[in-house]
Amino acid sequence: MLVKSKIAVLLASAAAGGTIAAVRNLGAAGLDVRVLSSGACSAAAWSRYVSRSYSISSETDEQRFLQQLLSIGKSEPGQVLLSTSDHTAWLYAENQAQLAPYFLLYQPSMQTMRRILDKKLLAEAATAAGMSVLQSWYPQNIDELTALAPTLPYPILIKPRTQVHRSRNDKGVVVHSENELQQRYKAFVEEDAVRSKRLVAEKNIILQRFVGNSNQAVHSITGFIDRTAELFVTRHAVKVLQRSQPVGVGICFESLPANPSLSDDVRRLCRELNYFGIFEVELLWFDGCWNIIDFNPRMFSQLGLDIYRGSSAPLFAYLDAIGDATALQKAVYEANATENDEKVVFYDRFTLGALVLTQTLTSRISRQDRSYWKTWKRRNSRAVDFAADSRDRKPGIVHVISEMYLGLRAMPRFLRSTKRVQELPTQAAAKMHN
Repeated sequence: MLVKSKIAVLLASAAAGGTIAAVRNLGAAGLDVRVLSSGACSAAAWSRYVSRSYSISSETDEQRFLQQLLSIGKSEPGQVLLSTSDHTAWLYAENQAQLAPYFLLYQPSMQTMRRILDKKLLAEAATAAGMSVLQSWYPQNIDELTALAPTLPYPILIKPRTQVHRSRNDKGVVVHSENELQQRYKAFVEEDAVRSKRLVAEKNIILQRFVGNSNQAVHSITGFIDRTAELFVTRHAVKVLQRSQPVGVGICFESLPANPSLSDDVRRLCRELNYFGIFEVELLWFDGCWNIIDFNPRMFSQLGLDIYRGSSAPLFAYLDAIGDATALQKAVYEANATENDEKVVFYDRFTLGALVLTQTLTSRISRQDRSYWKTWKRRNSRAVDFAADSRDRKPGIVHVISEMYLGLRAMPRFLRSTKRVQELPTQAAAKMHN
């Protein structure tokens, strides 16, 4: 679908898979696409679809990022600003009054963002919308944790209540006993206290029942809802491999058929939150029902999978932002009419290969698992890559360079946090049950 608008769109998080996919989607529609780049290895900035790349501080350096963004807006006002990460979603909402004179904002309210990005408030909203949530606890200090610890149903996941204002995007850590809980809790608090200047570390921790060993993987419902909450699109997928165990960022996803009942649940939740825009909702099957575990109010890593399957969420968000209701309605109707059950997978080819190779060299993968993942791509002929695209080669090359650098930096932590294969259950065995 070609769009004749002359209003440029501006995207941050240029190293993220969602931004790479959005740049290509919007550029292919004939739009003027610009990106905010915080480093030479920001893959999206190298896309042939990008008309301009602005050098800017990392979005985790919130105040410098905001001031530089405002400077860009003052020099070239009127660009559409779309959220690309939790940090930008929060920052754009928190500073709408400052940004609105210079950008065409497409951003739900600060109240909505707070209810989404604070997992305690999200759980309350999900319950109000009729969805199930995993049992969770919110100790405010070590004394409350000590009193709570003997009563918990281990294993327990320790994770941040919000990722906003945190410099690391770690998903949390699983503990299996009362003693381990207290040790890991103290380490978690100390690390957050150092890294997160705007958070009270003890109050940014959730204890949640861990069900990662259940017979279901993470179910991802992705899509778009417009300002009126009448136009709504979803796609379903399952995360089958992640960077780290037992929780982590997804590397491989497999498409799933439509599930109208779950999509209706997500639509009710969006309405409860007064949310509009692009989203990803993650769920786990436990105790006979689907339980929501996260809501990402922005672009997401496997966005390219949805675009391949006919749901051009970045374009929908752009059309809603500029107020082109006719074009938006047509595009959403077409997306809903063309959804099918064709099996498609999404993967980060280089990272998958590097992960399997590293695990092999360090004896952290079984022979069965290694064989399974080496042939996974061949068994799934229709595949979308995180960054590689024969029509737009540079982002894929830059992504490989970035992953090599980040992988070398992360190697010591990987070796400390993983055990040799004889101590681990196989991922392949778990996969066969999904």
